[in-house]
Amino acid sequence: MPIDTKTSKPKGFAYISFEDADDAVAAWEKLDGSLLQGRLLHILPASAKRETLTDDFEISKLPLKKQQQIKRRREAASSTFNWNALYMNADAVMTSVAERLGVDKSTLLDPTSSDAAIRQAHAETHVIQETKSYFRSHGVNLDSFNHSKRGDTAILIKNFPFDAKAVELKTMLEEHGKLKRFLIPPSGTIAIAEFESAPQARAAFASLAYRKMKNSVLFLEKAPKDIFEVNDARPVDESMAVQSMNDRKDSQMNATDLLKTEDTNAPSSSSTLYVRNLNFSTTTARLDEVFRPLAGFMSARVKVRTDAKKPGQILSMGFGFLEFKTKDQAEKAMQAMNGFKLDGHDLQIRASHKGQDAAEVGRQEAKARKEAGKRTKLLIKNLPFEASKKDVRALFSAYGQLRSVRVPKKMNQATRGFAFAEFITPKEAENAMFALRDTHLLGRRLVIDYAAEDAEDAEEEIARMQSKVGSQIDKVAVQNLLGSGTSRKKFDVATEGSDEV
Repeated sequence: MPIDTKTSKPKGFAYISFEDADDAVAAWEKLDGSLLQGRLLHILPASAKRETLTDDFEISKLPLKKQQQIKRRREAASSTFNWNALYMNADAVMTSVAERLGVDKSTLLDPTSSDAAIRQAHAETHVIQETKSYFRSHGVNLDSFNHSKRGDTAILIKNFPFDAKAVELKTMLEEHGKLKRFLIPPSGTIAIAEFESAPQARAAFASLAYRKMKNSVLFLEKAPKDIFEVNDARPVDESMAVQSMNDRKDSQMNATDLLKTEDTNAPSSSSTLYVRNLNFSTTTARLDEVFRPLAGFMSARVKVRTDAKKPGQILSMGFGFLEFKTKDQAEKAMQAMNGFKLDGHDLQIRASHKGQDAAEVGRQEAKARKEAGKRTKLLIKNLPFEASKKDVRALFSAYGQLRSVRVPKKMNQATRGFAFAEFITPKEAENAMFALRDTHLLGRRLVIDYAAEDAEDAEEEIARMQSKVGSQIDKVAVQNLLGSGTSRKKFDVATEGSDEV
């Protein structure tokens, strides 16, 4: 349905495409001249969408660079390939940092300096963290960038030059429709534009993708589906609770049954539910607010602990408990609310067996603390082959004290493309991983994760290695017996002097 860019309303006509031509003819014959909301429909056969230079032969006559540009523009709207949602123009990043420091860009990118690449990586990391903070403060859900589902009204604009003004970008976008939101951080390296309707966003995307702007080319990408958080400060009433439950695909229970009037003859014995995967920012009051409309609800509690590093402050442990008047009401609430998204996290609700669950929770907490204490070693993948041990140390030492850095090499002394960095404390390793996970070093985006820890029990490790080597020896023996080819070798198992069959 084409939308008028001035009024943001439909133009009064639409295009409908069928998979089968016979179905299109049947719809035409049946609906032509029928009434729809007081208006007489007039249906006509449509022609294919007209495009310039649609003939491949005509395109082949153009220069190769022009051919590639046309191909990229055609595939831009349908392509879902994305290698870094927070990609930023390296020149714009360095120009932004140099302007803030009041120095020349050539000073930061001194070709005679051996750590120019490290400086650029640190500058990009600073800009990325600042951009994330800006977006978060304006209601952008940063977790949505990890999802593959794309929305149809918001667009990410990247790779524009640093001297491009926000007014210029906004004017270009408003030519195709009315903007609902337009966010550009102070660094001026990436922007988010949300249109009022999907057709306007599609038109802007098709027109501006790979368009040249000053000395750069615009990179456009469809924003994630739930890129903006819904901040509603109103209390959760019955209608909101019903709507939230209906949004769940797996729930087959009528949500209105949960909001019915409480039974005064309900037994006094209560039932408790155990809820996991809570957002660490979710408080007891927030959990109580969401479950309060449900029938039989009595209380909610988020399990917390004191912060050892900051005495007097408490931290959420990521789970809690819900108490209902009857077991039947608790089961209904569990079936309806299991998987409900609260503060960006899908709740996992199970029946609580009090003492037994408490012991299990205690074991899980102890295991989590033990695992967290071990995670001090990072694995850095997609490392440039030109990067040295000195470069890795210089890049990661800015986030804590390093215990060791190792860059494995091949027999010819060439690096293998990955490295290990071990910190003194788990917190330093965590800070480094989250700060540098979107950073580029010598043109390659670093992929950082926790490295597998060495085995604590030496005998267990030796047994594991012997088992692995033994299985490999067995495979080699079988291969030698059967041969390396596709056909098996023929051999005689008869002993000397035995009768032949």
